[in-house]
Amino acid sequence: MSRPHSNQITIGILAVIATEVLYGCSFAFTKNVTNTTDPFTLLGWRFVTALAALLILMAVRVIKVRLTRATIKPLLLLAIFQPLLYYVCETYGVKRTTASESGLIMASIPVAIIVAAALLLRQRPLRQQAIGIGITLVGVIGTVVAAGLTANFDLLGYVLLFGSAASYALYAVFADRHSQAASDIDKTFVMVTAGALAFGTVTIAQHAASHTLPELARLPLTHPSFAIAVAYLALGSTIGAFFLQNVALSRIGSTRYSTFIGLATLTTLATGAVFLHERLSIGQLVAGLVILAGVYVANRRTTAADPPTASPLP
Repeated sequence: MSRPHSNQITIGILAVIATEVLYGCSFAFTKNVTNTTDPFTLLGWRFVTALAALLILMAVRVIKVRLTRATIKPLLLLAIFQPLLYYVCETYGVKRTTASESGLIMASIPVAIIVAAALLLRQRPLRQQAIGIGITLVGVIGTVVAAGLTANFDLLGYVLLFGSAASYALYAVFADRHSQAASDIDKTFVMVTAGALAFGTVTIAQHAASHTLPELARLPLTHPSFAIAVAYLALGSTIGAFFLQNVALSRIGSTRYSTFIGLATLTTLATGAVFLHERLSIGQLVAGLVILAGVYVANRRTTAADPPTASPLP
C-alpha cells in the first residue's frame, strides 16, 4: 500500500477520534443549562452562532467555500439527515423517554451504519470489525445499565430515537458515497447553514409566539453558563465535529467510522468524572474498558501493511 493512502487512513482515524471526543465533551457543557431553556432554543443559538463563526472565517479568508449546482444537491441530502432529521428526532425522542432508554437505543447507531452501508453501498464489515462493534456495543450498554435502568415505555419516543439513529446512519453512508462531490468544508458549511436556518427560524417563531424575543436575545448575557455551552457547541460540537467527521468519512468510509462511535460514551464518562466530579461505579469503569477493547479489536491490523477496511458484497 502506498504511503499517501496510509497517510489518508491515519488522518481519517485521528479525525474520527477527535470527532467522538468533541461530541462526548458536549455533555459537560450542556448539563448545567438544560433547566435554563428548552432544547430548540439551545439548538437555534448553537447553529446560528456556528454559522456566524463560519461567515467570519470566510470574510477574513481563513476558509473558502465553493458551491455549485452540481455539488449542492448531494450536500443538501447530507444536511437533511444531519443535522435536521437527526436532531429533531433526538430532541423529541429524548424528551419522551428516560436517559437509560435513549442511551440504549442510540447505542444502535454503529449497527445502523453497517446495515445502511450494506444496503446502499454494498459493503460488509470485516469479521474483526463486526466483532469489535459487538464488543463496543456491549460496553456502551454496560455504561447505561451501570447507571441504573428506568423506562417510560413510550412507543413514539422509541420510534423517534430509532429515527435519529437511522438519520445518522444515512448521513454517514451518503457522506461516504459522495466523499468526492465537494470539499469537507463545503459539506460542513451546508450542514451548519441548514441547521441555522431551520432551528433558528423555529426558535424565533417559538419565542415570538410567547412574546419572549427580548429574553431570547439576552440569554447569553443573563446566563453565562448558557453562553459557555453555546460557544462550545457551536465551535466544538458543530463546526469542529462536523468538519472532522466529514474528513473521517471521506478517508476511512462509513463502516470503519462506525467502529469508533463508542468513544463518545467513554469521553462523556471521563469528562463527567473530571470536570463535573461525578463518581464512576466499578461497572461503568469496566464498561469503559470494554468499549476501548471493542475499538481496538475492530481496528487492529491483521498485517502491518493491511489496515482493516470494509469489503464489497458479492
